[in-house]
Amino acid sequence: ALDLMLGTDAKADPKRTAAVAGDLRLLVTTVKGKVRANLYRAVQPGSREKIPFTSPLRTITFDEVKDVSREVTMVSSNGVYELSIPLKTLGFQPEAGQVYRGDIGVLRGNGFQTLQRAYWFNKATGLVSDVPSEAELTPQLWGRFEVEAAEAKQ
Repeated sequence: ALDLMLGTDAKADPKRTAAVAGDLRLLVTTVKGKVRANLYRAVQPGSREKIPFTSPLRTITFDEVKDVSREVTMVSSNGVYELSIPLKTLGFQPEAGQVYRGDIGVLRGNGFQTLQRAYWFNKATGLVSDVPSEAELTPQLWGRFEVEAAEAKQ
């Protein structure tokens, strides 16, 4: 699976140790040739039910877990992946010059369980045997994503 973690609020504390409104996770994979994508929001104002992720060690909750498969396209070739999703689906309105926090990773498995998690910024992702730890958003370990203005085409 491809795993995008993103803080959509440029004003959020970059050193925060817990997710805030606007922090999300988009997990995308293919199952039997079809794209499957889930959008996770740990904090979603107005949500009514919390979705638990539990192990014998602990439980964490997300305010929203939503299937967004119909809104995602993904293509791959020779180990190179490209995915597309409307920014509106993420609730993300990037502004040129702003810095956002985020990370992108790959989850490798055997079809039944995750065997390896590798991320661009967060190197503390070796755990693959505790569901809450794997699902938890850790924005203090994310990197900087700086938005630049698009160049005018001539």
